[in-house]
Amino acid sequence: MPNVAEALRGVSAYPIPPRTLGEVAFRRGVDLFEEASPSLVRSAAFRLCRADLLMWLSLAPDVSQGGQTYSFTDAQREDMRRRARQEYAELDASSAPKTTYGYKGSVL
Repeated sequence: MPNVAEALRGVSAYPIPPRTLGEVAFRRGVDLFEEASPSLVRSAAFRLCRADLLMWLSLAPDVSQGGQTYSFTDAQREDMRRRARQEYAELDASSAPKTTYGYKGSVL
């Protein structure tokens, strides 16, 4: 049986950095080393972790690692965002990422 970290990595073949995985799990109160049981995978916390990772992947850069290239098309990125938003809407709208307004640098 896989642990939670392995189950979350199964969202995509893209190399998700361990720090990102750890931060998402910590924020949602999920133990990465716990066994991924069917009930845990259906839990709100796990599904929110998966939604967070989908949102992160939709913004992730294209990378080459060990001779392997990982990239997403615009349609794939939009599909990941749509799936993440759907999970947020089903579970807890207040947990969705918020748009931050403001300016960067000295030019508005």
